[in-house]
Amino acid sequence: MIDCPAERTQDGTVLMRGAATMKIEASAPARDFAALFAGSDVEIALVDDFVTAMWWKLCMNSVGALSALALKPSGVLRGEAMSRVALAMIEECAAVGRAEGARLDQSIGEEILAQYRKHPADSVNSLLADRQAGRRMEWNERNGAIVRKGIKHGIPTPLNAMAAALLEAVEAKTV
Repeated sequence: MIDCPAERTQDGTVLMRGAATMKIEASAPARDFAALFAGSDVEIALVDDFVTAMWWKLCMNSVGALSALALKPSGVLRGEAMSRVALAMIEECAAVGRAEGARLDQSIGEEILAQYRKHPADSVNSLLADRQAGRRMEWNERNGAIVRKGIKHGIPTPLNAMAAALLEAVEAKTV
């Protein structure tokens, strides 16, 4: 799993908002792989519970749909109403993640909102950047995946389903 807080700017340069990190499941081959990055700017974390790490990241990414829908950077999540929606979206994702075997604390929503509030208010996630540039967005791999896994486990995910449907409609080139 890669977390690379970078944004492509208007002039084509890349603005790094933090260190690039890669989480990989702890194993002998993973340690060998991590050694390839020794001395680089990429931080490698070997994790014992990769399922939890992946679902935590998906919870974080799920609310990126709100920025893409509002056409506003991450500061939009600092408002009271958007914070409530974000918390509910994260809880949907966390419930599905728990059904998939992830060990996610009940406080995950507040933890993620705190992370977003630490980001500069003008930071742009990849869904918003792709929408603004007219590129294909990863809504199906994020919010759509939450919905599909929710259906598999009988867990309602209405907010993620709505986000996926709206982003699909935005992306569609039909009239």
